Amino acid sequence: MDSSRPIGVFDSGIGGLTVVRALMERLPFERIVYFGDTARVPYGIKSVATIEHFTAQITDFLLRQDVKMLIIACNTMAAVAAEVVRRRAGDIPVLDVIEAGARAAVGGSGAGRIAVIGTPTTVNSNAYARRMHELDPAVRVYSQACPLFVPLVEEGWLDHPVTRLTAQEYLKPVLAEEVDSLVLGCTHYPLLKPLLKEVAGPQVRLVDSAVTTAELAADTLQRLAIANTSRDPAAYRYVVTDVPLRFQTVGERFLGRSLGTVEKLEW
Repeated sequence: MDSSRPIGVFDSGIGGLTVVRALMERLPFERIVYFGDTARVPYGIKSVATIEHFTAQITDFLLRQDVKMLIIACNTMAAVAAEVVRRRAGDIPVLDVIEAGARAAVGGSGAGRIAVIGTPTTVNSNAYARRMHELDPAVRVYSQACPLFVPLVEEGWLDHPVTRLTAQEYLKPVLAEEVDSLVLGCTHYPLLKPLLKEVAGPQVRLVDSAVTTAELAADTLQRLAIANTSRDPAAYRYVVTDVPLRFQTVGERFLGRSLGTVEKLEW
């Protein structure tokens, strides 16, 4: 496989850019093609069959871009449609945020008491808890849906009194269980890390699934000997299905840098 081929990263919308940001920091020479299905977001309220269909379309698009790795940067898609991606990808390695987050949570939990926060769809899928129990049947997993976090993050209210009060309410039940780890089970949540760390307290370790996915990607590229050996500046491409201007405005907050040109794909 040509090691200069790009990594394909995809999400239902904007949130997966936190994964792209972590990849840029961890793997600065890797080319990336990011796909955000902004015309059909949110996925969380759609049926499993619809999510699988949309996910298959996106996978096929990225495979046509000659990617060497696929990363599912959407917890909802990872929870219900990861197998669809793996079947279509064939020999192309497929990583996802749930696998990366679950591994990091179990591997670093001393007491084996882990909290997972995410969207209602991700929490109801039980995907994190199921994977963690496969890795270590002894761990205790406490899940909490936090539906208000996504709109608060997209509004830019990262350190707003309303967001702080919301976090205190959401985290109260899981903190009462004396957890030692808190998994950020949504790609929007890394932007709330400082606030969540403050609310959770110093005794709770935050597991950022964007950072853990970048680490897993780096390990996989090395293991398969497909890491880019060129030291030329990496090229980044962003493809969306609707409203590139809004994607650019909010996306630059997620990415922490300019996006440059954003392409709009017509299905």
